[in-house]
Amino acid sequence: MASEFALIAALRRRLPAASGEVLLGPGDDAALVAPPLGQGQVLSTDTLVAGRHFPPGLPPELLAWRALAVNLSDLAAMGATPGPYLVALTAPDLTEAWIEGFCDGLLGCTARYAPSAQLVGGNLARGPLQVSVTVTGWVPPGQALLRSGARPGDRLFVSGRVGQGLAARQALGETALQPLGLVNCPVAFQPYLMPAPRVALGLALRGQATAAIDISDGLAAELRHLAEASGVSLKLEADAIPVQGDRIAALQGGDDYELLFTLPAERSTPERLAALARAGGVALSEIGQCEIGPPALQGLPDLPREGWDHFAGEAAP
Repeated sequence: MASEFALIAALRRRLPAASGEVLLGPGDDAALVAPPLGQGQVLSTDTLVAGRHFPPGLPPELLAWRALAVNLSDLAAMGATPGPYLVALTAPDLTEAWIEGFCDGLLGCTARYAPSAQLVGGNLARGPLQVSVTVTGWVPPGQALLRSGARPGDRLFVSGRVGQGLAARQALGETALQPLGLVNCPVAFQPYLMPAPRVALGLALRGQATAAIDISDGLAAELRHLAEASGVSLKLEADAIPVQGDRIAALQGGDDYELLFTLPAERSTPERLAALARAGGVALSEIGQCEIGPPALQGLPDLPREGWDHFAGEAAP
């Protein structure tokens, strides 16, 4: 096992020089960042624990990709441009080769989905394997996408296909993990191991959507969250929801990093939706509308539960 300082040095060698909003990156007691003039700052953090949020033995490049992507999904849901981020990594032991693989995952994910994001620091410690990522982003004043903006008459949309994360977890099963990597991860596993955060769609929705939320805890649960935050009733067309696999399981499965959002009717024309789909690089489906009434979900089938619960859900495979 390499020393902590050798590991940090190996990590720093892989990172590009500070640029843009980052005045000082890793190497000091803290990073220095100058937010873009007039922009609001968006912050989010998430922790992934081995055996709970990812399978033990997952190669470091896939672990890093997954850990960063699930946080970028939160920025996407706010319509934020990704900025500097921090990584706190705890592991029973680490080698320079493991850190190199971890860097491959971080840099691969940012290159594809968030080229403006830069790693500016973090922490290494010995302990049970877990990764905590804190992301920051920027958004113009008054343009952040919130859960609370939906209004009666708005149309309801979801990106991508619901249930892909659950299907990928199930497909992974007892598959040997060590041969897997960024270039040979089977397509069937990618929605879980290499999620695609919808950053481009979130940016395209700024000034268009009245409300947005990512559906990482399951579509049914996130529908409830949006209805309650906005104070509207959601009338759903269950058959219009694009699902993969069993419909009931897909609605509550979690690990889908798609966006659920609302648009006023005048911004929901076929031409505007096609433009949003092109900008976001993902298919969009209309699945219902917002109505006057107490927060409620109309039209969904009966579900045993509405979504992922960190204190009650199943462990990762």
